[in-house]
Amino acid sequence: MRHVAWILALVVCWTSAAAAGPHAFRGQRLDDALRLLQRTGLPIIFSSEIVTADMRVTSEPRATNTRDILNELLAAHGLKAEAGPGGTLLVVRDPRAVRRSPAHISPPRTDEPVTPSRAPTDGATFTDRVIVHAADGQVEPAASGMALDGRTLRAMSNPAQSDGLDAVRAMPGVAADDDFRADFSVRGSPYRQIGIVVDGVATRWLQHTVYGRKDASSLSMFGSGILDRGTLQSGAFPRLYDETLGAQLDLSIKEGSRDTTHFAGLAGGTSAAFLADGPLGSNRRGSWTAGVRNSYRSWPPETRSPQDSAFAFADMHAKLVYDVTATQQVTVTALGGRSTLDTMDDPFDGAFGAGTDRAALVTAGWQSTLPARTVLRQRLFYVGQQLASTPAPHEVGSRLMNRAIGYRADAMRGVLGGVLDAGAELSALSAVRDRALVGRTALLDAFTATWATHAAFVDFARMLPGRASFEAGARASDSTLVRDRAVSPWILTSVRLARGWTVKASAGSSHQFPDVDAVMGAAGSPSLVPEAATHVDVGIARQWARLMWQTTAFTRVERHILRAPADGWRLADGVLVQPPITPFHNALTGSSRGVEIIVTPRETTRLAGWMSYTFAATRQTDATTGETFAADFDRRHAFNADGFVTLPRQMVVGLVVRAASGLPIPGYFTATNGTLLVGDRRNTVRLPPYIRLDARMQRTFFASRHAVTLFGELLNVFDADNRGIADGVVDPISGIASGFTRSLSPRRATFGIQLDLSR
Repeated sequence: MRHVAWILALVVCWTSAAAAGPHAFRGQRLDDALRLLQRTGLPIIFSSEIVTADMRVTSEPRATNTRDILNELLAAHGLKAEAGPGGTLLVVRDPRAVRRSPAHISPPRTDEPVTPSRAPTDGATFTDRVIVHAADGQVEPAASGMALDGRTLRAMSNPAQSDGLDAVRAMPGVAADDDFRADFSVRGSPYRQIGIVVDGVATRWLQHTVYGRKDASSLSMFGSGILDRGTLQSGAFPRLYDETLGAQLDLSIKEGSRDTTHFAGLAGGTSAAFLADGPLGSNRRGSWTAGVRNSYRSWPPETRSPQDSAFAFADMHAKLVYDVTATQQVTVTALGGRSTLDTMDDPFDGAFGAGTDRAALVTAGWQSTLPARTVLRQRLFYVGQQLASTPAPHEVGSRLMNRAIGYRADAMRGVLGGVLDAGAELSALSAVRDRALVGRTALLDAFTATWATHAAFVDFARMLPGRASFEAGARASDSTLVRDRAVSPWILTSVRLARGWTVKASAGSSHQFPDVDAVMGAAGSPSLVPEAATHVDVGIARQWARLMWQTTAFTRVERHILRAPADGWRLADGVLVQPPITPFHNALTGSSRGVEIIVTPRETTRLAGWMSYTFAATRQTDATTGETFAADFDRRHAFNADGFVTLPRQMVVGLVVRAASGLPIPGYFTATNGTLLVGDRRNTVRLPPYIRLDARMQRTFFASRHAVTLFGELLNVFDADNRGIADGVVDPISGIASGFTRSLSPRRATFGIQLDLSR
């Protein structure tokens, strides 16, 4: 089975599809033409105030892709389509066409799937929430973050790693602390406080990993080739999908083509993949896409220390979109994968004999375009995860199961010159644990739990007089697991000034309910309350003809943060002790304050990418003991740069630079003459600074309607000896701490090939 995808990727697959001529738009009313495009799946929203009855299509569009056809139809009338809430396209007036005012920061666009030969242009934008006024169509950035379209995600991803989140790891404000993990931190928040949304479903379970190790490697269950868009939001922003304390990454799976059938096979550094997509039905009222990926080399590719655990993996995806009528559309998405421990692991604290990880997401959505500029969306979803590990022979294994079934509905309507978005969601969750906890005492962590969550939200956004924008809303939620409620409001404003300057500010709060292990586990506590944080961002942006610059000062004040049971050695009055195991408790308060600076080229056809610098100081205080210390993910300085340039002859060259100061080694340690020892203060010893430069190049060759792309990459060009956090042990006699760090990825060259076939 491991070589199935490799074989499929190199086999030429041919099929025939019914041909259908393009729609004839010339002579039609513009509003009729837009309704025709709505039937192809474009979620277009327009009003009769903007698209008037006297507007006619005077010439046939030259484009063949529906998104480009829309752009041509609107441009002839001084209009354009801007990204609206929930992935919709709002038709607004183009200020540059009406009056030649300075261009402003544009929202993210969702463009057509392209072959690797087409380099992204204008794919990275500063903001991820936009505010639209129905009268003049001006938009302004409102929340901190960045959005990447599918082309940029693919061009800026590491083909050797085949991780869909690879480009995200170099985004502004992001700290990717481990080369072998798919997790990332933003503004000092730990992994568990980062929200992941896939096609409208919030879940953090879609990862290949090894169960039972805190330092286990991980990999996303999807590659960048299947993504249509990725939007990262941080600070105060509309929290429409989930209760998470920190940032949120919203991912959309790419739809198939409604024009032609495509097949693609890719062989990279660790895996091979086969992708296919095409129109659905003889009248092409829908599309389908599907793909499989299978590793022929374990992840991580090289294990450099005894703590490392390598695994083999395989995953698949499928998405179907079909227009039942001109106003009704159904969408089905399936995503899943499986990984198995590939080599005998020999860590310091117990060896694994076998391990498996399975996870799956299935969601079905129904979108209805109603009169009076209203869009109703409904979604059913199922997410499941099952992990198991078997230690050395004759030892007790561990098993984990998580499941969530839910329903979500929201309605979006243009009212009062703005956009109102309101909805509700309910989920039924269950969890099973059956594992042995190895440590000072042998504990059996076994339980079964079921609970439910409910949530409702409302968000309203519009432009105000004086070139100002406004957005406000709130999310209310509860959980029967802790029988508590939470309300998270937000407000975002921005003002456009003269000469391309923009000032923006946002404030809001966020909450996160405790995980089931913190409530029901062996060290759980049923009296826990939701974690809470207050966010304030103030920023200023400047635009030039070919460059955009933005600076944002942020602060996050946290309360009721969970502290895990004390399980580490420490010095107390000069004596080496282990504190008694205590349950989870809401003992921590804290703050994260800093500044983000982002520079990116604007609307260029050759150069794309960004550079960013982030300073963040994250501190926490334990209310029960009074101790104050740096947070586990307190990375003070971080510089991220990701970019590529398009050269003649379909060649693309890119560089990725990630540099940052070191993270604290979690625990009570001190360092003497290069030796790590147990100390009396928490998080005072840090990893050395992290620096990594990756260089990549690709070249595409065309033959008829097909394409072959060769790519190569040199990872960690300088062969920097970067270090990551690992599980270690302490000698109770000498107090020497061993194995709490591990070597990360060395310098390594990888090569690959991609075949694109069209019918």
